[in-house]
Amino acid sequence: MAKQKKRRPTTRELQKDMAVVVREVYNLKQYVNEILTPFVRSNMNLFEKYLEQTGELEHFIKYIEKEFEDEERVVNESPEKGPKKQAKGSGTPKAVSKDGHGTGTGSVQQGQGRSST
Repeated sequence: MAKQKKRRPTTRELQKDMAVVVREVYNLKQYVNEILTPFVRSNMNLFEKYLEQTGELEHFIKYIEKEFEDEERVVNESPEKGPKKQAKGSGTPKAVSKDGHGTGTGSVQQGQGRSST
């Protein structure tokens, strides 16, 4: 039994599949705009009213600003840029002779099967 090659999809099939994807993305967009966004806004409003009632709104704003500044500082402290150093013990020979073979820095198995001239 010979294996059958996978058939490549036709342009019409690809267009049909893309139409399904676009339709699903559109449905998700509608769901977010019509259902989730109003809930999020109402919850934000309720939370803000609660903080105002308990007198903790200013404290919460200061806390959020501090957290934002800390996060911004972490993002800005990126590792130094430049060439990366090769890790030690990477298995590459330290020296290579003219014929392209290592100069004896490899394991015993590397030298098997070669004749010396």
